[in-house]
Amino acid sequence: MIALEVSSAAGVPPFGGIGGCIRSIVSELLEHDPTTRYLLCARWSRWRRGNLFDPHKPNASTRAIQDPFNRLLLRDARLLHSMGAYLPRTPKITKLVTVHDLNAVRNPHWCSPEWHRKRSARFSQVLGLADHVITPSQFMADEVADQYGFPNDRIHPILHGVDTERFKPADVATKRRLRGIHGEYVLSIGLLTPRKNFVSLVRAMVELQDLRLVLVGRPSDGSTALSAEIQRLRMQERVTHLCGLSEPELIDLMGAATAVAVPSLYEGFGLTALEALACAVPVICSKSASLPEVVGDAALLVDAKRPEEIAEAIRRATHDSELSRQLAARGRARAESMPWADSARTHRDLYHRLAPQAAP
Repeated sequence: MIALEVSSAAGVPPFGGIGGCIRSIVSELLEHDPTTRYLLCARWSRWRRGNLFDPHKPNASTRAIQDPFNRLLLRDARLLHSMGAYLPRTPKITKLVTVHDLNAVRNPHWCSPEWHRKRSARFSQVLGLADHVITPSQFMADEVADQYGFPNDRIHPILHGVDTERFKPADVATKRRLRGIHGEYVLSIGLLTPRKNFVSLVRAMVELQDLRLVLVGRPSDGSTALSAEIQRLRMQERVTHLCGLSEPELIDLMGAATAVAVPSLYEGFGLTALEALACAVPVICSKSASLPEVVGDAALLVDAKRPEEIAEAIRRATHDSELSRQLAARGRARAESMPWADSARTHRDLYHRLAPQAAP
């Protein structure tokens, strides 16, 4: 039996971010490894709040876990993989943890001192207990090795994937409807935090008078500065901020966009970029952190600290029809080459290599 700690996948729709990634990997894992029993675990503090992740598959069951009782609760498990930032001390079996990103540890200037302190302490504790680490990119593998001195031969980069049945090109009617509301627009998605670098994107849009900007994301610690910059540049009429969209609404908005911009300065993976590629929309993407690994040659890479470089890439992607067509085709092909099933199979192979006695 293999135990997966999936507390971060609990909650209610829409399932994005880390929780959505966990759900996608586990769902494919159960499909592609039917002879192995998987125990989907949640720490007790999350379990009692309900809305747990339970895919209702014959080779999966759920359980609450809590130190120091896991020697009993996980007595049949041969391997424990924490898919979030929590790893119990017990039982004494092979332990893996996925480190999705280290933003709060590596970039204290983008978070509060309290959050930096808490996340630094959490990751130090978790990595002190882990035998192996999984990361969603080689960039994150290098970050873990550099920050904690974790041995490279025990760090396993496994790229995420995308569901190209859900994320797909928009039809003509959807494009007509949404462009009738927003005009020709550039879309950018993410929590309104400084590292997402939306201020640079707004500055880039100033000279692109024929395009509007649609931002989708929950307000956060970067909201005030972003609003101030929009007002300073007199961009209020050309910038629309949306939040609370359902997944189908977000996919339609992405597919109908003239282009998608991903100006983030730090990502552990960058799922939004891959989802936009799947929608066959031209993507203008920061060349920082993990993002070049994700998009390959299917997007226009820019120094996202330079608004003029972002602006020129958006202009090329939206005004050169042949380039736009090429980017759309390369983007869709890139996305189709990265299904969630590949990520799940790589996880499965790693589990059975580290704990061959874990199945069935």
